[in-house]
Amino acid sequence: MKSKFNRAIHIISTVLLLVIAIMITGYYLFADSYDDLKNVPTTLYIAAIVYILIQLIKRNVTKKMPWYDWLYYLGLGAIILPFVLPEKEWMFSLAIYGSIALVVPPLFELIQILRSK
Repeated sequence: MKSKFNRAIHIISTVLLLVIAIMITGYYLFADSYDDLKNVPTTLYIAAIVYILIQLIKRNVTKKMPWYDWLYYLGLGAIILPFVLPEKEWMFSLAIYGSIALVVPPLFELIQILRSK
């Protein structure tokens, strides 16, 4: 019974992570200026915090951390860059395309879950 519960939590958390990552990445991909990246809406801050919390819960439930799970740190770093570094064109591009690293771990995880059935 406990393994079915853990599997259900794993699937739900992976889908939630994917939805949140797509929301955050979508905002960054459609940003027009560096100011858009510095003035992020509060809902995006909350979404990033929820993403981190779900990631921590998922790790405690699954008790493993595959190689692609580390990529979300790159995505978190990319969305923090505009707050700590000065405005540069390459920094704008790095923040936008680096946010895609948030989508990769839950997407790979979902593919693995679907293959294991």
